[in-house]
Parts: sequence; structure tokens; C-alpha cells
Amino acid sequence: MKKLVCILLISLSLANQIQGPLSNPIINDLERTHLGKAFLKLLTLKSKAQQFDFSKLYAALDDLENSIKQRIVDEDKEYQQNEVQYFTDKEFFSGQITQYQNEIASLEIDLTDFTESRNLLQIGLNGKVDELKEVQSLTDSLQQRINKEETIFKDQQNQYTNAVQALDQALQLIGQLRDGSFIQNRNVVFLEEGLKQLQHQRIMYAPLITAFTQIMAPSFNDQEASTKVQRLIQNLRDTIVKNKNDLENSYQQIRAIDDHNLSQYNQRISNLSTIVIPTIQAEIQTRDAQIQTKQNLLRDAQSNFKTASENLDNTNNRWIERTNEHNKLLDQLITQTTLFPKIVTELEGAGVRRR
Repeated sequence: MKKLVCILLISLSLANQIQGPLSNPIINDLERTHLGKAFLKLLTLKSKAQQFDFSKLYAALDDLENSIKQRIVDEDKEYQQNEVQYFTDKEFFSGQITQYQNEIASLEIDLTDFTESRNLLQIGLNGKVDELKEVQSLTDSLQQRINKEETIFKDQQNQYTNAVQALDQALQLIGQLRDGSFIQNRNVVFLEEGLKQLQHQRIMYAPLITAFTQIMAPSFNDQEASTKVQRLIQNLRDTIVKNKNDLENSYQQIRAIDDHNLSQYNQRISNLSTIVIPTIQAEIQTRDAQIQTKQNLLRDAQSNFKTASENLDNTNNRWIERTNEHNKLLDQLITQTTLFPKIVTELEGAGVRRR
């Protein structure tokens, strides 16, 4: 359009400056170019300007001018519509960005809380596992001591029982001796065998065995000595029986305490292994599942935030491009509208007037 208008204006200016006819060589040269042809047409138009009606030409120029002005109006209207859509899209994507930012912040807080809670549960679990190991160790140590003390107790009980049996046998022989009954076997080895295990009471029974050996000799006949030995044996028997009973009572008391402690340990082991530890492990599994869910949601929110940010950037960039395109087009159209008065002036100066 600008080229057309420029050619028209140049041709009109040149045609107005020519007063006489052109020579044939000049005419031939002009016919070789578009501008020359337009110039020759305008010379002819100028010479016949008074003979023709140029209302259609002016109508065409008016239509062209009006179409350009309408194009400006349409462009402004479309630009305003685009602007409304731009701000709508911008508000939408900005809202999304704010929404996802809030989601990300909330999820990060939840993840921090769940992770700290999970860590505390793990610390608690580790503590309970250590406690279980400690109680199991105490239980094993206590059970070993119980078994050892039970073995010692049974050995001592057997020692006392054997000693009492030997002493009873000695008292029986002394009774037979004092009654004058016939004693076929006067061997006193059994008494030493029965008492020798009582190492801690050796001082008590060593002289007694010597005296008992003397009275059991066939030639011995001293009733007073026999009575004294019998009394010593009986006293020793009573002492051993008492010691045996004391040992049993002491053992039973200690064993009762040990059994109670062992029961408490076993109860703690059962409570830790079947209730406390499984409960904490289940809570950790639940917390792990919650953490995984929050992590998935956080990744989705971060992805959505990135997409919304990209959409907003693209929207802003498109609007900048659209605004630049709009301004450039309006400059072109407005420039074109300013050419029409110049065209009309040139046409009228060439004698091409409205009718």
C-alpha cells in the first residue's frame, strides 16, 4: 500500500510539472518501467481530467481509507478482548502458584513433623530393644545362679542326710552295745564315710569317731564312756539336723526371691517382645507410610507449581509479543491513513476532482 501511494504521489508530482508533449524516445523509455507507465497514465489522465467522472476513483479511495480505519477499530477491539483474556489467565495461573506454594509449605511442615516423630519412635524402639537384651541377660544370669545354687543346695542336703543316717546307725549300735546285744559287725568305717563330707565340721566329728571306735572294741566295757559318746553323737545329730533345716529355710527364702525376680524378668521380656516393641514397630511402619504419602504429594505439588509458573511466564511473554505486534500494526495503519489527504491533494492538483 505504501509503495502504491508513493508511486502515485511521485507520478502526480512529475505530471504536474510537464507542460508540453513528450518526444517518442522519452515515451519509449518510460514505458519500460512501472513508474514510467504510471507517469504516462497520469499525463493522459491530466489531459482528459475535464472529460471524465472520477467519482468512482474517489469512492474507491474513500472505501480504502474507511477500511483501514475500520481495521484500526477492529484491531483495538480485538486487542482489548485479548487484554481481558490475558488478565483472566494471569489471575488464574497466579492463583494456582499461590495455591501450590501453600500446599508445598504445608506438606514440608508435615514432612518435618512426621520425620521427627518417626525418629523419636526409632529412638524409643532402640531403647526398648536394648532394654529387652539387658533383661534377657539378667534373666540368663539369674537362671544360671539359681541352677548353680540349687546344685550346691542339693549337694549339701545330701551331705547332711548321709551324716544323719550315719549318726543314726552309730546310735543304734551304741544302744545294742548298752543292751548287751550281740554285735556281729563292729566296723566303724561307715561313720567316717558319712561324716567326712562335712569338712566345715571336721573339728566336731574327728574326736567323736576316735571315741566311737574305742567303745566299739570287743574288750571295751565302760558304760559311762558309752553314755558320753552316745550323748555327743546325739548332740551332733541334732546340730546337723538343725543346720539342714536352716539351710533349707535359707535356700527357700533366697529361692523365693529369685523366682519372684525371674518371674518379673520373664514378664518384662514377654511385655517387651509381644506388646511394646511390636506396637512401636507398627507405629513406625504407619509413620513411614505417612511420610511416603506426603513425599508423593509434595512432588506433585512441586511439579504443579513448576507447570503453573511456566504457564504464567508463557502468558506474560505472549502478551508482550501481542502488545508489540498491536503497536506496530497500529503505527502502520495510522501512517497509511495520513497518506489519503496527500493523495487527494495531488489528484486535485492534477485536475482529477470530485464531481
